[in-house]
Amino acid sequence: MKHKRPLPIFLFPFILTVLQAPPARAQEDLLHSFQTLAERVVQGFQTATDGIRNVRLDLRRRDTFPEADVRMVGVLGFDLKPKDGPAWYSVRLLFGYRDGQWGFLKAFHELPSAQPSWTEGGPWYGTVVERVLKPGP
Repeated sequence: MKHKRPLPIFLFPFILTVLQAPPARAQEDLLHSFQTLAERVVQGFQTATDGIRNVRLDLRRRDTFPEADVRMVGVLGFDLKPKDGPAWYSVRLLFGYRDGQWGFLKAFHELPSAQPSWTEGGPWYGTVVERVLKPGP
């Protein structure tokens, strides 16, 4: 009869990490669904502004935005030029994935200054996103 040796204790954090990580296929599905959402949101902002450029997407773990009860955080970044505005500025929109759906969390925009300075965006960003995500008639 063979006796199995117990696993060394230093392997437990690694094993837990592997067990908690979403499978690669699930990660790809999340990325694809976020890309689809991001395309619609970018189109909404293109309509509401004088232009969008430098679009960027990123999926992050939920601990990126701990105050939200979500499985994953999607970050949609782009530069926008307000209607009749003189300059472009950077925006980051945060979305959370929970119960099989993406939802809008918060917006941040860069303030014009010598050093990069970010602040929470106003309700206008949420209004544009909600209009885009609202189911049509």
